[in-house]
Amino acid sequence: MDKRRVLYIVRKSEGGMKRHLLSLLRFLDKEKYCLGVVCSFEKDTIDYLKNQGIEVFELEIGDGFNVKEDLSIIKKIRNIVKEFKADIVHMHGFKASFVGRIACFNLPVKTIVTFHNFPGYNNMSEMKRRALLFLIKFLNKRTDQFIAVSEALKKEMMASERIEEDRIEVIYNCIDETLYKMGELDLRKEFGLPEDSFIVGSIARLIPSKGVQDLIEAAHLIKEADVFFFVAGDGPYRKSLEEKIKEKGLESRFFLLGFRDDIPSFLRNLDVFVLPSHEEGFGISVIEAMNEGVPVVATAVGGIPEIIQEGVNGILVEKGNIESLSKAIKSLLKDAHLKETLSLKGKEVAKKFSCEEMVKRVEELYERIKG
Repeated sequence: MDKRRVLYIVRKSEGGMKRHLLSLLRFLDKEKYCLGVVCSFEKDTIDYLKNQGIEVFELEIGDGFNVKEDLSIIKKIRNIVKEFKADIVHMHGFKASFVGRIACFNLPVKTIVTFHNFPGYNNMSEMKRRALLFLIKFLNKRTDQFIAVSEALKKEMMASERIEEDRIEVIYNCIDETLYKMGELDLRKEFGLPEDSFIVGSIARLIPSKGVQDLIEAAHLIKEADVFFFVAGDGPYRKSLEEKIKEKGLESRFFLLGFRDDIPSFLRNLDVFVLPSHEEGFGISVIEAMNEGVPVVATAVGGIPEIIQEGVNGILVEKGNIESLSKAIKSLLKDAHLKETLSLKGKEVAKKFSCEEMVKRVEELYERIKG
């Protein structure tokens, strides 16, 4: 039996989208599929993909729009699709799916788009948004299947892009600890903290929509001297956040750790995990924290309420509500029983998000769109 040739297209990223794709590539049945990736990941990730027997086409796909650059990217992708002899082109994220679908126009391939985040065009001027949506809806009609990583994202894409419900499959992300560096991080020892200190942590790209600025404000309201805050992640908003930490006098209690590749070890240091996002396609870091037995406080946005049942396996707060966020953290600081209950219930929930289930659902979809 000939293997089906599946080509993935993705922009450079370090969050859930990248982890989702790497897990998918690792667990897909190599006896059934020949896999290729168009990407611009760093050398270690590219070497990892090649060692998995995956063909890599290195191509930078930026976030914004530039007509001259994008036309060049589209031409290169079209040539790669032909060279790879793809049967399926599976695109991840807004920009990759935009240039990728134009590149595939009138080629004999099946196209799939996975939505990981809420669309950025909602922040554009009305004129630009209308023009872009017109083109996107044209491309949507010529796309064979869509995947959303949460029900919330599915509903958004149905409403904003008028995609029919039966053309969007919801397939949740999975936990894959093999993607991380193993080891034992000790934040208390590394930062000289008291042994009985209470550690609050988060994982986020440092951009406004991830709400780290809200966590800084909440930390300012928590006056207990033995409570410390750590954020794993990097991004363009870092300098602004550092200034805010200094402005609030939190330099000795609030630390931005930058990019980390030892996330499970980082999570095991925490007493509470906080995800203060203003928008979130799914929130895989919530599942990762639960898997390590860390109680979770998160904003009730996007796909997060599909993971957390308020007061049962986590605490939900309104986005941007600093007082509610600080109160939720303090409730876990003061109530050991609540902390233990949420930890146990969270671990139960995390077991449902297996890579085997995610990959099985994707393979079933590939089989359905045979043509």
